[in-house]
Amino acid sequence: MKGVIIVGYVKKIDKNKFKLIADLGYRGKRRIRKTKVVEVKSEKEAIRLLILFEEEMKQSKDVYFSNIDSITLNNLYPRWKDNYAKQHYSARSLHDNCTHLEKRILPIFGDMKLKDIKKVDVVFFVGDLQKKKRRLDEQEGELAPSTVHNIYKAFASIMNVAVQWNLIEESPCKNVKLPKLKYEEGKAYSAEQVKLLFERLHNRENAEKRLLVELAVVSAARQGELVAIEEKHLNIENNTLLIEQALVNLTGEGIIVKETKGKRKRVVTIPTNIMNDLVTLAAVKKYQLEEAGEEREWNEHIFLFSNEFGKPYRPDSISQWWDRFMKRNPDLPKIRFHDLRHTSATLLIHAGEHPKVIQSRLGHSNITTTMNTYGHLLQETDQRASSHFDKLFDEKE
Repeated sequence: MKGVIIVGYVKKIDKNKFKLIADLGYRGKRRIRKTKVVEVKSEKEAIRLLILFEEEMKQSKDVYFSNIDSITLNNLYPRWKDNYAKQHYSARSLHDNCTHLEKRILPIFGDMKLKDIKKVDVVFFVGDLQKKKRRLDEQEGELAPSTVHNIYKAFASIMNVAVQWNLIEESPCKNVKLPKLKYEEGKAYSAEQVKLLFERLHNRENAEKRLLVELAVVSAARQGELVAIEEKHLNIENNTLLIEQALVNLTGEGIIVKETKGKRKRVVTIPTNIMNDLVTLAAVKKYQLEEAGEEREWNEHIFLFSNEFGKPYRPDSISQWWDRFMKRNPDLPKIRFHDLRHTSATLLIHAGEHPKVIQSRLGHSNITTTMNTYGHLLQETDQRASSHFDKLFDEKE
């Protein structure tokens, strides 16, 4: 053993049984040790195994950084992805965060040591994102404030993990000022315009497309949530619909099923006639899948909005069809398919529904999001409600 430096030690715990304690240095102020129990005939043999054990730990990419001071963001990224992000993010969030890191952050900060990335670097980076010609799609204009926020969140996530793993003392992303988010309520149809919309759908579109749009209006579900609806989500007795999953199209992976935004399940009540149509559609789909036999796709799911082989509609295909429908009906005000969600919320507000009910049906994480998006409409409704009390104070004749 001459010339070998041992930083750990061995401890005899029984006859021919030793505990190997490998010393792997520090993570910040915390000392890292790994242990292993072995059965050998002598302490000398245990020490030999300790040397091998320490070397094994130092070479392990899963548990050991050989030199904390020299760790770069590029070194950390694959470990953050495999040992943190995959366990904490949905498939869509993981994809988006990794895209932001790989395309925006690593090209600039990847080769920098973690300890050398300072708050001022992040501040300048966020400021640069807000300049013109920073879009990766080569289109004119600036990045939306929400995009800047999402890029920053991806950066903050990996740096926060560096803090949790004691690789740095404090995140350089802490308390960085971000651009103010703009809450856009979008366009919405009035009750009369919705009636006209439904009339056009009945006269000019097939029953499945008609039902899809009607359901969008009465449920306020997002596109990805609508195309992910299955028979199991229908409660015929209560006329309720469980919204617990969504379909997303990930680059390189195709269509996948994921949990709803923020992993928030919700139950919404829908009109009886819509429920009856959904039940009928479910029966049609089951018959089509039986006929498809071995050509059936997505064997573990029975999507209501799908082709005869069970392949669900892509969320973006709904928008594409809607754009064509808008062009075929120029007298209808042009709105996005997503604006049917806003239409649903607006109709409920004008009907005097409580904001908490609207929040629940929309699937917002908190009432603040609902108020920021629809606060002006809620205020108008409140003013109209207040006017009803005026008659109590009318002068008596």
